[in-house]
Amino acid sequence: MFGAVLLIIDTLRQNCLAFAVTQPVPRRPGRPSVLDTRAVSVGALRLWTDRGFATTGWNDLAGATGISVRTLLRHFSSRSDIAWIGVAPATERLRDALVGAAPEDPPSVVVRAAIVESVSRDPRIHELAPAWLRLIASEPELAATAPRIYRPWIDTLSGYLADRSHGGPAAIHRAIATAYQSATFAALIEWAESGARGDCADSVDRMLRWMDPHLPG
Repeated sequence: MFGAVLLIIDTLRQNCLAFAVTQPVPRRPGRPSVLDTRAVSVGALRLWTDRGFATTGWNDLAGATGISVRTLLRHFSSRSDIAWIGVAPATERLRDALVGAAPEDPPSVVVRAAIVESVSRDPRIHELAPAWLRLIASEPELAATAPRIYRPWIDTLSGYLADRSHGGPAAIHRAIATAYQSATFAALIEWAESGARGDCADSVDRMLRWMDPHLPG
């Protein structure tokens, strides 16, 4: 009798465990686990285009994006971080392209191809790019934050150059990487100001071909 009771209790315990494993965990109410950064950038860019960057605050951004001030501050430490939201993904694309490059390819070809690959070809991004570039170029506050924002991008490229050169001053590698970043941004600005015709990545490729003689190969 006692053994039968233990068997029943054990069976019930196993059923309860199975039920607990198979039942979905209820979602807690509140903010979504993933923030739609593109929606944030679209709403913010439209607001800044209409009213200017310097004259808008967090409450304005909350109204334009439909996201609470508290949630925005949880994800962005400053308004400029929203404006520069596309640089981190571009840095990841640059890093992936450099890592995946064939070791026998000349550095000049690898660097140019990797930078072009880092420029998004997403049509939705292209729609926003001209207005974003004009905003970046015209707002002193955003221009002042550019060195900090682009540091990981420059570090990624200078690290590759150091690995391929097998020596040489680190300052030289960083200077070359900074020059490539400046040329890339100049190409994007030129593309936007000339009417944003064609693919902006192609404009970057044409600009960077002028940089090829400065690297081996």
